[in-house]
Amino acid sequence: MADNLKITQTQQTQGESLGEYGREHNEKLQNLSRSMLAGLYMLVRSVKMYDPENAVFEKPLHQLQDIINQIIGKEGRLELTGVKDSFYLNGMLVKVDLNSIENQRYLLSELRAKDVGGITLTKPVTVQELKNFIWIFSKEQSATSEEDGLQGRKLLNMRVAKFSKLKEKLNKDMDTPGDQKVDRKKYAMTVYARAVFFLQKYLESVRAGKPIGSSRALRLVQDFVDISFDQRTHFLGMTTQKREEDYLVYHQVNVALMCIVFGAELGLTKPQLRDLGYIALFHDAGMTTLPEELATKRGALTADEKTTVARAPLISVRNILMEKGFSRSTLLRVVTTFEHKTDYGTAVRDARGNIQMIIPKTNLGVYAKIIAICDAYDALTSRRPYRDAYGPEVALMLMWTEMRQKFDPELLSVFMRVMAIQPIKVLSRRQQQLSVSGL
Repeated sequence: MADNLKITQTQQTQGESLGEYGREHNEKLQNLSRSMLAGLYMLVRSVKMYDPENAVFEKPLHQLQDIINQIIGKEGRLELTGVKDSFYLNGMLVKVDLNSIENQRYLLSELRAKDVGGITLTKPVTVQELKNFIWIFSKEQSATSEEDGLQGRKLLNMRVAKFSKLKEKLNKDMDTPGDQKVDRKKYAMTVYARAVFFLQKYLESVRAGKPIGSSRALRLVQDFVDISFDQRTHFLGMTTQKREEDYLVYHQVNVALMCIVFGAELGLTKPQLRDLGYIALFHDAGMTTLPEELATKRGALTADEKTTVARAPLISVRNILMEKGFSRSTLLRVVTTFEHKTDYGTAVRDARGNIQMIIPKTNLGVYAKIIAICDAYDALTSRRPYRDAYGPEVALMLMWTEMRQKFDPELLSVFMRVMAIQPIKVLSRRQQQLSVSGL
């Protein structure tokens, strides 16, 4: 009987802020979560075509039952909540692969169409209970369910939060008074500090030849994505924090932040921004293995030194491949980490050496092109042992002129608007003669 499922209001979210889900990443729970969402997606889609009593549902329902009961056995409870464009399971963001993003959107849309914002279970679920829950989304069902399920198909122990209530609370959180907004800014600074601390430990492990798992940073990146949507100005302002002695640490964190803001301006979804920020956070990790005298050398590099520097992206790729598991997301990280060092095109110059046009050399991924721009900008605006930092306007002008072949011109133009500086800027004659070195 369906005596263990129940739909309710938002008891589980009362007193909580929807922006404060922050449980540490757990890979086993992630795998179970993704399997559960995939099962729900298939059942909700199928119920639009077939009656839930059809034999086609028997195997998928048993599989979903097994997954749910594994989670309850492991966690003691199951609380799935849809927040904005993502799902959270027991307070942990469920990270889906890129090819599953559309499925997740469909599932969120169908749940919300029935005013379902989340579910909670504290006891093992039966197949009949799951079947009664799936009935809510059948093509013949036009009304939303009551708190305890549909008439004649009552639920008992599973609680489902109403999406209308979750949305109301989310909107309320977004309209917080001034003093709470200040606290949000402080939280952003806290997340930034945590990211710096994590990168310090990660780079130390890379130098030791035993890189720690990078997946621990996923929660930090998700926080960056959430914060950037609400406070872009404060968020972008954090990237001005730099310490010359810890250049590589701050550089990678700052590039990740800029990529997230830049990507949002380009219209990337939150899951895409999370993937982009995660890749950017480790994009130059291999550079930490370079000898100190080479990393801080003044003047031109020798042929052998250039070869050593060119190996750094390969070390970053090796570190990714050393992590457990290999998925589509892993492949994307590998390709992007390698590609971001590749010039966008070949410069065609006139007799005076000025760039007349750029001929694209290869079809680079959009993540790689975004990271390349943010990487160069932060490098140019950072003080290095062999030169002072360039100002933002000078850095962007150098990228628009001398370094133009390195970047997708359309993306670079958007980036300049994001940084609140017009693409066309008149510089003094002395500034026009500046050259770039040390990147």
